[in-house]
Amino acid sequence: MPAAAPLEDHSIEFRLAVPEGEGYIGNPDDYVDAAGYEALQQNLAETDSDGRRGASPTSKASVEALETTEIKSELEALACAVCKDIVGVGEMVKKLPCGHGYHEDCIIPWLGSRNSCLVCRYELPTDDAEYEEERKKRATAAAAPSSSSGGIGGISGDYETQFF
Repeated sequence: MPAAAPLEDHSIEFRLAVPEGEGYIGNPDDYVDAAGYEALQQNLAETDSDGRRGASPTSKASVEALETTEIKSELEALACAVCKDIVGVGEMVKKLPCGHGYHEDCIIPWLGSRNSCLVCRYELPTDDAEYEEERKKRATAAAAPSSSSGGIGGISGDYETQFF
């Protein structure tokens, strides 16, 4: 058996030069010291004084008005988006206005903290007047026509589209 040829060393050595005395790598403004962290926490606590995050719970009237239906055939079977279990023939589901169905025991707790469908984000009414007012403003803004001139690339006038 012939002697094995020595392996050539093709490794590359990388060295990171960090200036002496600096404890930061990158931008020092990316770091928060203890005093800055305390100030950040205080600021967040003051701006979130009501403790609520995200959407409001679904209104009690809306939850009570949800349709309860029985799955009568395999074609109607569905997967509950909360627990991921199949809702089979003979089982009852709560249907949201958007048409998505869930186990009652799964969707009722969800609607107690949020007002949206887990699948399509359809928003149900809430009992929170302030939230409803904001929602109406968002809907109005989304439906408003854009301020563009209506032309292509900001160019208005008559033009013709040709397909080849």
